[in-house]
Amino acid sequence: MNNRVHKIAMAVILWQLFLSPCFSAEVFKWVDEKGTTHFTEDESAIPEKYRQQAEKRASKEEVPPPKEKVETEKGKKGSAKPPRKEPQKEPKEKKRLNAGRIEADVADAFKNIVSLWKDRRFDDLYACGDRRSQTGMAKEDFRKRMEGRGRELAASWETVRDVKVDVKNATTAYVTARIGYRPKSGGETRVRTETYEMKLENGTWRINLMKVLGSQKK
Repeated sequence: MNNRVHKIAMAVILWQLFLSPCFSAEVFKWVDEKGTTHFTEDESAIPEKYRQQAEKRASKEEVPPPKEKVETEKGKKGSAKPPRKEPQKEPKEKKRLNAGRIEADVADAFKNIVSLWKDRRFDDLYACGDRRSQTGMAKEDFRKRMEGRGRELAASWETVRDVKVDVKNATTAYVTARIGYRPKSGGETRVRTETYEMKLENGTWRINLMKVLGSQKK
């Protein structure tokens, strides 16, 4: 009796092991000519030309999913390109503020230049010239030419009026103003509208000295 019970118990245990999810069935793996990996439990489903290279493995083994092939921008198979980051655009309000600051700086620099010009401080005026002006003309030559002009800037409120600044970019601006001139020998003051190019060099707005010479010559 005990032997019969023992045999029945062993049969139940073996049957449970057979039905257990840990029971391993054979799985066949092969790779086709396109590089695609296939898995099947039916060996007859494997194309004949791939059967010799097919590998056997247990079904409980983790089967890695096939690698996805991503279509690139050129239509080729391969790795996807990372998304392109668009440069952040400067807010329009900030651009307006920057332009306003440049206009104010250029206007202040121009008024200082006119003050030196009016006081006949030509050496200091030369120092306010842009690099191109100073390269093409020595300070002594500039001073002599300014002193030899028949006109000079008018006094008081007639010197400069209606100053307007046109900002082209961060380093170039144009100043348009009404400038008053008077003959050195005496005579009527004349007012002309002049435009001067200003360049930002080494953190300072500088003027085209040739334009200054030309203005006083008229």
